[in-house]
Amino acid sequence: MKKKLPIILGSFLFAVVIWISVVLGNSFSYKIEAPLKVFTNDNEVAIKKELPATVLLNLNAQGWRLLSIILSKDVSFRCKIPAKENSIKFQLSNSIPDNEWLNAEVKVVDISPAFLQIELDKKSSKKVVVIPATKLDFKKGFGLARQLHTFPDSVTIFGAKSLLAKISSVNTKDMYLKKISSQFIEQVEIIAPSEVEASPAIVKVYGDVQKIVDEELSNIPIVIKNIPKNKTILLQPDKISLSVRGGINFLGKISADDFQVYIDYNDIVSDTLGSVNPVVVPPKYVRLIYMTPERIKYIIKKY
Repeated sequence: MKKKLPIILGSFLFAVVIWISVVLGNSFSYKIEAPLKVFTNDNEVAIKKELPATVLLNLNAQGWRLLSIILSKDVSFRCKIPAKENSIKFQLSNSIPDNEWLNAEVKVVDISPAFLQIELDKKSSKKVVVIPATKLDFKKGFGLARQLHTFPDSVTIFGAKSLLAKISSVNTKDMYLKKISSQFIEQVEIIAPSEVEASPAIVKVYGDVQKIVDEELSNIPIVIKNIPKNKTILLQPDKISLSVRGGINFLGKISADDFQVYIDYNDIVSDTLGSVNPVVVPPKYVRLIYMTPERIKYIIKKY
């Protein structure tokens, strides 16, 4: 029996192959949703109205041919439209010959939608900023030490002039990173409206991830700004303490001299409580948590 097993299996597989060949030789109907790609025959104009992202094609062909279409990774329905008018009602069936994968062996029974109402405008370009779309999950105690940066930080977009006037920025595709504890650089695609092209289409997103720590700084002097020459201001106290937070690499390099702490004389003049809040300007990428004291008393002396 063991000697006959390979023969039995071989016969079975041969029968399956024959059966599949017979079945796939028959004609079948199949509906496929294909990405819609619309082009104009004039480089000076562009589409300004949003079009469907896909079209639904009802096909009839032999099984072998339908299977090759289903398995293909590069199936899209291409339409090349004339640019003689600003508004065109275009019949999609006219573009069947422009799609090589819809050859004589494939019959297109139906296309949905059957028509496209296409609005055209003068083609233009402009530079817009890139906004990274990220979902970041940090290891405990870590975080962004500074804001995310994209390289380049802006891209050029091309499209209908009236459409570009409404666009001031473009986003990247969503980027999700988990349990990160160090800096990263990721390549991400640009997301733009379907009627708009972006160049470059891919940017790099840089994130500076560091261990986030707190630090206390004491005896930072308060400066008085815009004080008249005939007056002196006595502050009580004249120094404050700060609690700050930031990336460990940044906080390890700062000192009290890197902070601007001041009170504007005009704020004292307009004060009605007898004390004012000092302004604290921390160095870049350092965040103020709190200051002690929060309000400073003062005495004005005239000469």
